[in-house]
Amino acid sequence: MNTARAELRKLLTLPSLRRTALLTWAATVLLTYAYAAAEAAGEPVGDHAGLAPLGYSQAGFLVLGVLAATSEYQEGDQIRSTLLAMPRRLPLQAAKALALAALTLPVAAATAATSTLPADAAAWMPAATAYLTLTTLLAAAVAGVVRRAVPAAILLLGLYFVAGPLLRAGSSASAAYLPDTAALDPSHGAAATITWTFAALVLAALIFRRRDA
Repeated sequence: MNTARAELRKLLTLPSLRRTALLTWAATVLLTYAYAAAEAAGEPVGDHAGLAPLGYSQAGFLVLGVLAATSEYQEGDQIRSTLLAMPRRLPLQAAKALALAALTLPVAAATAATSTLPADAAAWMPAATAYLTLTTLLAAAVAGVVRRAVPAAILLLGLYFVAGPLLRAGSSASAAYLPDTAALDPSHGAAATITWTFAALVLAALIFRRRDA
């Protein structure tokens, strides 16, 4: 727990994470207002309109996870100092994931509350909060393997906003296996999000354990 607290304090000192969280929340406010205005005007907005902005604001949580994971590999190579203080890599990786989840949960809850329209709030807010938190952890795991912010962000944004939609358009059956399906339909995409996140975290931990800092 001491390691997790230390990792949480480290994350809280990163200005880039605070800016990303604030901008993501602000963008969600604007998107939610736009969807609400379109619905009030009688324009088609699809099912689960309250969750629709998450399909876009999840980009901020992907970036949040990337920045959190790659911050120690940028200038200064802080990861070496971290490993000197905590050489047991698997517990360290677990502490990092726990700290990031603790940081992300309140941000995800605030974003989900903003994104979810009043009629849907009771049903969808917990699922949306969990989805955004898992998405951040998945992004951090991928970024931990790549170790560079820009390539990791391009890979993840490409998967979520290009490859995913193309696969769904080509075959609706593939939706159940994509990590971002739960952004618009938690009941059908939750299992895939959990599985992808767990697999990514395990892979990142194993790679982190075996390779040099």
